[in-house]
Amino acid sequence: MEGKSRLHAHLYLPYIIMLGVNFGFIIAAFVLDEPAEIFDGFIRIITARSILVTDYIAVGGIGAALLNVALVGFMSVFTLMFSGAKPNGASIMALWLTEGFAFFGKNIFNMLPLTFGVWLFAKYKREPFINYSLSALLVATLTPVVSEFGFSGVLRHPFGIIIGILFGFLIGFIFPAVSANTVRIHGGYNLYNMGFAGGLIAVIFSTTLRSFGIEIPSVDIWSSGNNLPLAVLLYAISAAMLCVGFFAGGFKNNIAGFKKIFGHSGRLVTDYYFLHQNSVYINMGVLGIFATTVTLGIGAQLNGVSIAGIFTIIGFGCFGKHLKNVIPVMVGAIISAYTSAFFNVTDFVSPPIVAAILFSTALAPIAGHYGWAWGAVAGFLHVNIVMFVGEMNSGLNLYNNGFAAGFVAMFLLPLITTFKKDKGEQ
Repeated sequence: MEGKSRLHAHLYLPYIIMLGVNFGFIIAAFVLDEPAEIFDGFIRIITARSILVTDYIAVGGIGAALLNVALVGFMSVFTLMFSGAKPNGASIMALWLTEGFAFFGKNIFNMLPLTFGVWLFAKYKREPFINYSLSALLVATLTPVVSEFGFSGVLRHPFGIIIGILFGFLIGFIFPAVSANTVRIHGGYNLYNMGFAGGLIAVIFSTTLRSFGIEIPSVDIWSSGNNLPLAVLLYAISAAMLCVGFFAGGFKNNIAGFKKIFGHSGRLVTDYYFLHQNSVYINMGVLGIFATTVTLGIGAQLNGVSIAGIFTIIGFGCFGKHLKNVIPVMVGAIISAYTSAFFNVTDFVSPPIVAAILFSTALAPIAGHYGWAWGAVAGFLHVNIVMFVGEMNSGLNLYNNGFAAGFVAMFLLPLITTFKKDKGEQ
């Protein structure tokens, strides 16, 4: 029995780690804020409109935001376990991505209808829910739809909440079918494929609403002034990832596996956890430290959106990203941001620009497959495009950078394959 328990603990180590991270968030929440402030702030988060951009740290405070992240994280882990999904690179990535966006846009109320809609789709297809467990988490890119109807005042209570929930069921039901086919459009070079699928659905949804005279007012809520506690939190999480990577499964083997990760382009689907096991935690820790340091180094604020970007980079450390393919794209994105600032178009350290720099790493496989120069070009174009595509979906798609990255990949890949000989996968 003892040996069997150890086997299960090893097999489900990624889930155990995430549960530990979530318990840490709850502890941190009550260290940083008073209980009354946390619960009042949490209610404000649940009832917020949640479209881009609604920073939950600004809405409810750090403590309430961390509580929301922990609850979303617990729900996500239990969803995967309920489906019977064993940990792999995709499920680990989905957990980190979901928790990152729980700092802005996702909460336990607006996620549930979408997840249930995916479950209904599995029943309709007469297939096991495990086949759609990732969609059940990542469909939360469209959570603002539920909250917008429920709490924007467009419809009276409780009618608005009911309509929001029903639309959540509908979107969750169609999301797996759409997302399963969008990867063909960009050839796997956009790691945020679910964001591209969510963007397409959000565009159809928002334009249909406009045809009925329903406009969705923009939201621009960002927090600032919390760099110290949030930096400590991010560096602590990254250090914990490094510790797991160094000591779980053998130091020498994991170091060797970490080096091998750099040999992959990162193109979908490349599961680093399947290939290199606990070595991925070294990669995730290194990426977390790098992304946090870059954010602070350019003088930006750590807020709900930038944390989501950093968490996303950490999560994809087991599913497509490493320093070798991330750095070129971020360099191109930073150059693009500096160019816009030079011509007084944007502020270099404005929150949207910082978010675009971090999320530009969706295009890391282009750098990994075709080289640093093309990666930099991809990052440069991404920052330009993402500033405008959000208007197309009225802020209803949280993974807006994934939507933009899909357009960059579709535009750039034909040019690359025309003017550069394909060097092939390593």
